Amino acid sequence: MLSSDIVRWDAISLVSSGVVWIGSNFVAFSVADPTTGAGRSYFALYVVALLLLVLGFIGLHELQKASYGGMGRAGFYAVVVASLAQVLGLVVFLAGSSALLWLVSPVGSLSLLVGWVLYGVATLQAGVFAWWYGVLLLLSLPVSLVLTLFGNMFFGLVLLVLGYALWTDRGVIAEHPPRVRRDSRE
Repeated sequence: MLSSDIVRWDAISLVSSGVVWIGSNFVAFSVADPTTGAGRSYFALYVVALLLLVLGFIGLHELQKASYGGMGRAGFYAVVVASLAQVLGLVVFLAGSSALLWLVSPVGSLSLLVGWVLYGVATLQAGVFAWWYGVLLLLSLPVSLVLTLFGNMFFGLVLLVLGYALWTDRGVIAEHPPRVRRDSRE
């Protein structure tokens, strides 16, 4: 049975992450050099967005872990580990060292992308959520990477939609007709 508390916190985390992703995009557009001074707030927002994203993913995992196989688990763990690796690299960078920036990119970014796509495919196959929810999960990160400058904004908007839909239960949880066993004597 789905816990309403898990769904509620998952939705709040996804919506909050979406708001922070969008906010980070505005900060990135408003500063000349994001590596110094006020521009460093972009990276702080990025850390917050990633942590909220991990919380949201933990909720999604709890809702469908019994329905997807190894690909879903691999995607989930790849997203969580890659996000936390990026957080570590950014926290060290904000502390004044660029020694772990390789965790942010390329390692963290590529691992996050692979995990995200795996998770999206597994979500589609699991059938716990409506098909469009899985498609948005599958395509949102790859499309946001293609959009470069506007990628965080697009990704944030998708997370807002996913979180809001989950919160309001607007056709997010797939409705499965009960399986009825037909008697062959009929």
